[in-house]
Amino acid sequence: MASTISPIDTQIAGLATSFQTAIKATIKAESNPITRTQALKDTIDVRRSVYVDMKANFEGLQSALQTLISTQGTFGLNLVSKSIVTPGTTGATVLTATSTESAAAADYEITDIQLAKAQSQATVLSYSPDVALGKSGTFWMGGTGTAALQTKTSTSPDVYSAFVPNNSVTAAATSTIATGQRELGTGDYTLETRDLSGIRQFRLVNADGNAVSIRSQSGTSYTSAWQNIISGSYDSGRGLNLTLDINGTTASTALTYTAAGTFVNISATDSLRTITTAINAASQPEGRDFKASIVANKLVLTGAQTGVNHSLLFTLKKDGIDNDFLGFATPVQTAKNAAFKVNGMDVSRAGNTNLSDVVDGATINLASDAEGKSARLSIAATADKAASLMSTMVNSFNATLSHLKSKLASAPTTVNGKTTYTRGPLSGEIGLSGLRMDMLNRMNSNYVNSGSLKNFSEIGLSFDKDMKLTLDSAKFSEALKNNRTNVLALLDTGLGAINTLVSSYASSSGSIASKLTSIDVQRTNYDDRIAKYNDSIAKRKEALYNQYLGYQNQIAEYGYTAQWFGILSGTNVNTSG
Repeated sequence: MASTISPIDTQIAGLATSFQTAIKATIKAESNPITRTQALKDTIDVRRSVYVDMKANFEGLQSALQTLISTQGTFGLNLVSKSIVTPGTTGATVLTATSTESAAAADYEITDIQLAKAQSQATVLSYSPDVALGKSGTFWMGGTGTAALQTKTSTSPDVYSAFVPNNSVTAAATSTIATGQRELGTGDYTLETRDLSGIRQFRLVNADGNAVSIRSQSGTSYTSAWQNIISGSYDSGRGLNLTLDINGTTASTALTYTAAGTFVNISATDSLRTITTAINAASQPEGRDFKASIVANKLVLTGAQTGVNHSLLFTLKKDGIDNDFLGFATPVQTAKNAAFKVNGMDVSRAGNTNLSDVVDGATINLASDAEGKSARLSIAATADKAASLMSTMVNSFNATLSHLKSKLASAPTTVNGKTTYTRGPLSGEIGLSGLRMDMLNRMNSNYVNSGSLKNFSEIGLSFDKDMKLTLDSAKFSEALKNNRTNVLALLDTGLGAINTLVSSYASSSGSIASKLTSIDVQRTNYDDRIAKYNDSIAKRKEALYNQYLGYQNQIAEYGYTAQWFGILSGTNVNTSG
């Protein structure tokens, strides 16, 4: 209990020492009920702490069990794919890969790799970076000022007609760019539509097959995800306006968009540095954007993206007429797609990384050293994740039972050759002692189920000499890979029974929660009793103080009287003590 000095304690301290001693002795004797009650509360506080820890253990065990039972929402005992890359060249990386559960187990020979490249182009002449070039004009990026919308009429390059509407997109036109957005880059696009659960949806996809971000139908955000069609005019916010019909077909609509682009004005006082800064600050159409830099005193433009669909698109004009007044040479590097063979099949992609549509369920990243090399990608089913979940259950099972055992046991203490035993916080709890044995027995029992496996030992679970549950991960993984149906049947039945038992203790209405509620009621009762005792003691101190203060005043008065008689009789009477 915390000790504080009350006003009455301060007053008692002003009494004679003998009176203080008498009051303290009286209060100490009359405080025994408080001491006993506090000791009782301390005891149940220890028990409460044990039950709180026990509840956390049982909840953790139940959570671990449910990941191994197929009828539970957190079930995760699935085989997953594992990607292994074997480079064809020793010491090279060539590529890396990750895979999902949906990836089929197979080997893929990836050969004749050509890396995707971004186009770059430089000026012919060299200039001092910070000296005025004495050249002026307009530098257009991504377009030349006028946006247009067309439809490709054949597979031949640059053969287009005016946009041809259909019954899903009944009209299309260019529109202004929304504040804070970048214009779509010049190129081919496809408006894809689909029905999902009876709802017609759409998205816009670029020439690489990637969905692009456009205004959501709510008008407050932008998204590349599928969104619901609402019949009527739809403004993408990025230069394209479509009239959609929810009753149209799900056929795709091909569009070829020519961007208006953006420009910077270059004056005779500009240097390579100021021109580079102006180009990089411009909001260029996405997909045809590039960055400017200075290399060897030349202005170099490099595409922001790799691939043939992202070649540089810029025009220099002087007095409104095309005029390459900065003098750009032929490209230093042409735009290239990544090209390679997968098991002999030709594949081409705009980028080198995040290639998630080459091998189903896998994402491939070509390394910087992949040019001209090859590698084998092997995808195999693995039980690593499942074994990890099983290991978590084993650890939780052992921790729960170890904690329970330690709190049920009496602890020995030996002093001078004499051993005494201190009862554990849960000693005498027959129900909990029986629970521990029940859990051990259930984990070691045979179970009749729909499969051929009957005992957990058949899948790698067993007890060691100290009755600790152990897992043979290799045996379990092999059983799950080769006999999954029977393994799940055993776990659903056996662990399902253990989960039901654990739930009767771990749930919010379980016995542990009920015990904690009961303990909390006891604690409240003890607190109330202690508060009443303290109030009574405070009043008792007040009474004792007044009693002994009266005694002290009387003694003082007797002393004054004796002194007065001494004065009258001419004698000296010492009344000091």
